[in-house]
Amino acid sequence: MSDDDRPRLVLIHGAWAGPWVWDGLLEPLAELGWEAEPLALPGDGFHPIRPEEATVADFERCITDAIDAAPGPVVLVGHSGGGMLVTLGAALRPERVSHGVWIAGFLLPDGRLFDAVEAAIAEPEDLPIGVGPHIVPSEDGLVTTVAPVAAVEHFFQDAAPEVANGVAQRLTPQPVSGARLSTVAGPDFAELPKLYLLATDDRSVLPEAQRHMCEGVPALSVVEIGTGHAPQLTQPSAVAGILDDWLRG
Repeated sequence: MSDDDRPRLVLIHGAWAGPWVWDGLLEPLAELGWEAEPLALPGDGFHPIRPEEATVADFERCITDAIDAAPGPVVLVGHSGGGMLVTLGAALRPERVSHGVWIAGFLLPDGRLFDAVEAAIAEPEDLPIGVGPHIVPSEDGLVTTVAPVAAVEHFFQDAAPEVANGVAQRLTPQPVSGARLSTVAGPDFAELPKLYLLATDDRSVLPEAQRHMCEGVPALSVVEIGTGHAPQLTQPSAVAGILDDWLRG
């Protein structure tokens, strides 16, 4: 891939986070010659739609608008629950999405919810697993939250304490409409070049769940990284290097 042909990377954050979760990755990517756009999602406090008002259609419109705004092809990079929007974006704009990347992400091209993945790897008496027991729904059922202490323990345990505590305080309510998207892959998904960055010390989306989601997925490369749930925050240079090597390859 020549420098002139490089696609734009659209960075999609996961539940309770915001575009800020990608801040540390932008400079290493730029140094390697990659243009990257952290995406604001409905309900994250940066997007104008409030969390309790967000709908599935809003999330669909958000990802297609980002793809359509790019001057050329795009690489969709989804972290955690943002991985659902990688599959969704590739299905809605297959002619514009050149690559898909999941970072400890929800890779659910068959339309399942993540609940089904948890059920497949855990005994019924152990459910929910990972961060699941610490997810608190609102009284109206429209949003969920995770307390900062649980976020530090399950998302950011491998970050420096001051960093982990700081980002945990930035988490915001997550629209249930965005956390439970049904993502069915389009007909071109099998041939889409795909990368899964598997976080082996993840306490939220457990490594067993990540491996389960990768099983049988065509055209998928899997690279393991020894981090917790947010490697782009704790090991940004390593993540940038992995993305650069894979995309160039």
